[in-house]
Amino acid sequence: MSDTATAIVQARMGSQRCPGKSMELIGGIPVVEVVLKRLAKAERLDSVVLATSDHARDSVLADAASDLGFEVFRGHETDLMMRYVEAAEKHAAGPYIVRATGDNVFMDWTEVDRQVDAGISGGWDFVGFNNPAHAERENDFGAEFIRVGALQTVDNLTSDPYDREHVNPYFYDHADAFKVTRIDVSPDLHTAVKLDLDTPEDLALMKRIGNQVANPIDVLAADVVRAAETLSQNP
Repeated sequence: MSDTATAIVQARMGSQRCPGKSMELIGGIPVVEVVLKRLAKAERLDSVVLATSDHARDSVLADAASDLGFEVFRGHETDLMMRYVEAAEKHAAGPYIVRATGDNVFMDWTEVDRQVDAGISGGWDFVGFNNPAHAERENDFGAEFIRVGALQTVDNLTSDPYDREHVNPYFYDHADAFKVTRIDVSPDLHTAVKLDLDTPEDLALMKRIGNQVANPIDVLAADVVRAAETLSQNP
């Protein structure tokens, strides 16, 4: 049985609230590069794959990831369930994936390792995060562990557009049919500051953080939290 997972990162250029965000610069480095390279530091990942859409505007992302040496999958723009299943079937080296998003710029590779370890050792189908201090900030630094077979099952069970766009709701809403759990976010990452890239305001904060740290790829997530909390008090 494999003791690693394949990370599949969803990203695209067509965000309605913050168009082109995946190629914006954080500390002089494109967001997509920061995300991919931070994930690549995780020891429990066998590889990191960019899963973007087959829309022409996302070619810049595909080219950027490929030039950095990462595998790329291109699929449906809005049916993320389909994109993940097809990407997993083509690129996953074993029965597990980590679903990550390009919005979580400062991915914490240690959190990802904890999640993969919990998922494999516990025989779970799906492992998410829980933030006991700030419930709405459950996933700014982490991802989701998913058994590929469970993802394929969900793909066959639901045609609901919301489920297919967001991937994880079906697991949480049908926890009686799958082995679903959450692990707590590490205490040093408990912050009320939003560190998920959705809006121009989020991007502005992340650019400021990028200017504060030596290297956005190598900086520890706990140091990102400290910088973010200081900056949020001085807008």
